[in-house]
Amino acid sequence: MAQDSLSILVTGGTGLIGQALIPALEGSGHRISVLTRHPDRYPSTRNHPDLFSSLENIPDSHPVDAVINLAGAPIAGMRWSKQRKQVLRDSRIQLTRNLVRWMAVRQPPVSVIISGSAVGYYGNRDDCMIGESEPPGEDFGARLCRDWENELLALENLDIRVVIIRTGLVLSRFGGMLTPMIPIYKTGLGARIGSGKQWMSWIHIDDQVKAICHLLHNPSSSGAYNLTAPVPVHNTQFSDTLARVLNRPRLFAFPAPILKLALGEAAGLLLDGQRVIPDRLQEEEFQFCFRNLEEALTHIASP
Repeated sequence: MAQDSLSILVTGGTGLIGQALIPALEGSGHRISVLTRHPDRYPSTRNHPDLFSSLENIPDSHPVDAVINLAGAPIAGMRWSKQRKQVLRDSRIQLTRNLVRWMAVRQPPVSVIISGSAVGYYGNRDDCMIGESEPPGEDFGARLCRDWENELLALENLDIRVVIIRTGLVLSRFGGMLTPMIPIYKTGLGARIGSGKQWMSWIHIDDQVKAICHLLHNPSSSGAYNLTAPVPVHNTQFSDTLARVLNRPRLFAFPAPILKLALGEAAGLLLDGQRVIPDRLQEEEFQFCFRNLEEALTHIASP
């Protein structure tokens, strides 16, 4: 498919996905702008994007054909206090609300927005296979994703194509969940989490970027998409596969009570799971580079 050059505004450009996506978009000839609260901290690159600290600072003359909204404070790694929950909500919901208001009056209009969400939208569903038509869950993470997605409903009557990406666990050598895990596993101290029966719906960073580009350039793509590999695995399988790829044993199990004591409600991110299937991407014949977990981890862990 021929791809026209677009002027694209990216939020969350300094995050794991944004840092991989922006060079790919630039390499395809697109002009990139980044919305960031701290332009002075943006890493220097060969093709430095236009940087804006607020939507109000984007001139009317600055073209924006598409928006890719990836912003959001990290949800994992700390307890969800009342204050932390508000930070998580504001960094996703309030920013998206501001984007929608800005897009509603933007002239010429933005043609498409691809906006982040997560497989946490579905809540803890045990062994149920989850396609995009499944309803949201009821825990904090599910309500956060649901409310985040609902902010985009105001665009439905504005002839703006809306795509929601419910992303799984992103595997990358440059950040994300594997950054703390690989050094631990290399020492032989790798462990499954809790019972190990919880599902992990994962995606290689290359496929995450490729899927976003597919959704950006396919004018018939709209609505919610699960961005996960087609074959989710149990935590035990994930742990054993990572250990095998690193040529180390996996001898231990990290007890659920300790995680709950340390993280409280946020421990559910590690102890619960979703068996998510990318039905809509597969219906559109999207070709994954990494469908097999061992191949994905081998690619990431290789020198």
